[in-house]
Amino acid sequence: MYHLIKKDILMQKRALKLSILLMIFFSFTLSNLGAAGLTIGILAITYQLVLGASALEDKNNSDIILISLPIKRTTIVLSKYVSIYIYAAYATLGFYLIYLIVNLLNLPLAISFDLTVLIGAIITVTMFCSISFPLIFKYGYLKSKMANLIIFFVFVFGGTGLVSYLSKNNKLMLSQDIITFFSNKSDAVILMISMVLLILIMICSYFISLTFYQKREF
Repeated sequence: MYHLIKKDILMQKRALKLSILLMIFFSFTLSNLGAAGLTIGILAITYQLVLGASALEDKNNSDIILISLPIKRTTIVLSKYVSIYIYAAYATLGFYLIYLIVNLLNLPLAISFDLTVLIGAIITVTMFCSISFPLIFKYGYLKSKMANLIIFFVFVFGGTGLVSYLSKNNKLMLSQDIITFFSNKSDAVILMISMVLLILIMICSYFISLTFYQKREF
């Protein structure tokens, strides 16, 4: 699995250089959104690298080569899911270094970086990839490209719009119930519940992707 992840990273040397420029660009353009802006930035970089690897594999017909090797399909699928968090960690580290440089040089940018950014990034990236990956493993990158692009923009614009709508409409019974439930819980409990739900979602997504990939004909 390590070599599969390493292969994806080495194939994207140019994309990694581009991602640094994108992180700088997002830091300037999304800084006014606070933690939400950085979360969107981390999702965008992860999206670029995760789907970039899939695009190169489709272009080079790498799947045909991989399944002809003594590598289990379970390992191939699992390596993709693990790589999600490697790319997300890379993006998070990049934005954090920019945040440190901005503070060190006292640049006039309102970049915030705290636990909220990290938690928001993990949740957003996990939810996006748990939907995106089954499509890629069933249809391939090229056939699912448009659907994944739509999903990406739904997460970026729809997610922020939903949060804004719920915060402005306190009379919604569902939002009141959620707020009441979590207001009685400690931060550690809330974090634990969130992580358990994310893990369950990702496990379900993994097995769906594995089922699609095992049935897929190349």
